[in-house]
Amino acid sequence: MGVQRKLELTMTESFHILHRSGLNILVLKKFSMLKKWLVFVTSLWLTACTLPLPTGNVFDPCDDAIVFSRDDNNSCPLQQERESECKTTHQLCDIDEIRACAEAGDIHAAACLGQIYLIGDGIPPCGKKAAYWFRKAAEGGLVYAQVQMGNLYRDGIGVPKNNQEAIDWYETAARQCDITAMLALGEMYKGWHGMKANYAKSLKWYQKAADLDSQEAEFQIAWILARGAEGKKGYSKAIEILTQQAEEGNPAALTELGDLFYEGRVGPRNLKAAREYYELAAKGGSTEAAFRLGMLYDTGQGVSKDHSVATEWISKAAEGGLPAAEIVLANRYRDGLGVEKNYTLAAHWYWKAAHHEVGAAEIELADLYHAGKGVPRYLSEAVRHYEIGYNETKLPYPALMLSVMYEEGRGVKLDLEKNVEWYKRASKQYGFARAEYKIGRRFATGFGLKKDLQEARKWYLLAAECGLPIAAVELGDMYYSGEGVEQNYTRAYQWYHRAALKGHSYAQYMVGFMALEGKGTEKNLVQGVTYIRKAAYQGARQAQYQLGLLYLYGFGVKQNDSQAYGWLKTALEDEDDKTPAIIVNLIDKMNPKAREQAVKFAREYERKYRLNVQIPVR
Repeated sequence: MGVQRKLELTMTESFHILHRSGLNILVLKKFSMLKKWLVFVTSLWLTACTLPLPTGNVFDPCDDAIVFSRDDNNSCPLQQERESECKTTHQLCDIDEIRACAEAGDIHAAACLGQIYLIGDGIPPCGKKAAYWFRKAAEGGLVYAQVQMGNLYRDGIGVPKNNQEAIDWYETAARQCDITAMLALGEMYKGWHGMKANYAKSLKWYQKAADLDSQEAEFQIAWILARGAEGKKGYSKAIEILTQQAEEGNPAALTELGDLFYEGRVGPRNLKAAREYYELAAKGGSTEAAFRLGMLYDTGQGVSKDHSVATEWISKAAEGGLPAAEIVLANRYRDGLGVEKNYTLAAHWYWKAAHHEVGAAEIELADLYHAGKGVPRYLSEAVRHYEIGYNETKLPYPALMLSVMYEEGRGVKLDLEKNVEWYKRASKQYGFARAEYKIGRRFATGFGLKKDLQEARKWYLLAAECGLPIAAVELGDMYYSGEGVEQNYTRAYQWYHRAALKGHSYAQYMVGFMALEGKGTEKNLVQGVTYIRKAAYQGARQAQYQLGLLYLYGFGVKQNDSQAYGWLKTALEDEDDKTPAIIVNLIDKMNPKAREQAVKFAREYERKYRLNVQIPVR
């Protein structure tokens, strides 16, 4: 699946490159029907398809000393020379004819054949054969094929992934003034595709492309400069380029300006300016800007928090094909955040994200197939998606799920050797304890696995002993409520305390609450208030509410109506329909000075401690 998706991406790139390289392609709908799939109508360098492949170095290097210039026709000197040699029109419609010409030495036919194998329409796609024929054409001096060889080595299609080989091919094409190759080099040196970032080299190649009037290169130069590549001078130049492109309506430039203001890289952080730039960019079609707007509304940054509006913007981004938005939208449908919970739509968007190689989406799809939520319950499909998810992410959770499924024969033949093999794979990955915790949750909720609280407790213990705070919290909950185990406040307190020492806000709240009540530990007001306050500072709203009550009644702290109002108002800020009576009554009984101080506390606490950690009311 991964190779097929990469082939499709490279295919899309290839047609842009064909156009820029002076080769015109007519692509019929979705490249269907092999007889008509491709009409090569081009001015060729040769009059017959029987000429031998050129040998030796047939290009003049454009080294750093050469300044590229453009004439009135906006073409590079070397490209003009190539185009002036075009003498005839040659049409190839049959794959056998194309292959015959390619085998006879026609470099254009070789490139065409490479494209056929790359697309795989009408014949099975074959990366190795695509690479073979593109190499023939590239070694014969065809610039488009040289760029394609760079793409193949960059993405590991038909050849082993090798960034240095990719760079060598791109540089060969770039020396012949190919803008696409220059942009590809700039992108790689920017730190993409597994390369270590080298902004100096990236700027060099983007500047060469910009000298040939590439607007994309200009934007990328600004992108790099905005990240401090040349200090303050670079920031100023970046703003100048981005502002100019933004005035011309470039959505990418508008989005980048929004990022600069959001991150505070051009002065104080300005969420209002960021939002305005994102809105302009989103209206211009930027999926990235729409997604960023969605996240602003989701978290209430610079705008009133609104999950429904957030979902609208995230949906626009997802419908535009942005993978990050697709998986976030899927999660929202799964969890019912800003939309009605809908597992079918969740599965739909996970499929979209998985098609874009989002490994986490494969894992979520596996969970849905395992549980039969939104899709039929197919355990074999769950196994397949867990395997893809593991291969793409190397996360321990899918490996651990596969271990369980092979142990129980779920969707696969029972195989204890594979059970152990997958368990070992999982145990070697970072995050193994969290994976154990997730298995425990599956047993606790009955999501995909038969509900079994004893099994859940076993997995929680494994994760908690590895130091995972949330697993200790789950054990604390089980002992506190007596669900799946005999109720035992002392053991509940011990597990909560273990998680609280690691900074878990919910655990801190429960330790404080139990210390105030004397449940599972000796009653201790000082300890109780201390832990409640720690949780409140982390944004735990129930802890903020509890702290407000402590100040209101003077329990464990000195009575203070202003402090009580500040914490209660922060905890209950999202009660949009009406102001809670407890706050109304509190503010009404204050004198003007106390009321002023109360409002000051509320504003300060809302600004500093509004992380919205929800805690169940006990």
